[in-house]
Amino acid sequence: MSIATIIPVDSIKMPVRFQRLCSDFAGGLDCMLRAVSSTGGLTTGTHRPGGCDTDEKWYLHIWRELSSDVYCKVREARLYKGSDLAVYASRNDLTEFEVWVDCQIGRLEESYGLADWDACDD
Repeated sequence: MSIATIIPVDSIKMPVRFQRLCSDFAGGLDCMLRAVSSTGGLTTGTHRPGGCDTDEKWYLHIWRELSSDVYCKVREARLYKGSDLAVYASRNDLTEFEVWVDCQIGRLEESYGLADWDACDD
């Protein structure tokens, strides 16, 4: 019987091609795409959201926020066919990023035992 290794908080490395994609579409201060573009990844930072009583919940929370932001960009790309977003969508970059982020969330939920946990209060 092996003991499962828990994914360390702030440890997931963002592939460079996805970092560049975030830089191209970073939004306002609360946008996780902006966080990735400025730091090269996602880290928990210094101000823990309410309801995130562990670092693991906090880390999962910011990954779920990134997923939401990427989801919106993918949907936006489908609506605006002549935009820069549409170019990325046609190359499947955005969709691949969305799948990759969702895979990381699944890994975190399983590793932390938080698949049924809702979210932090922002």
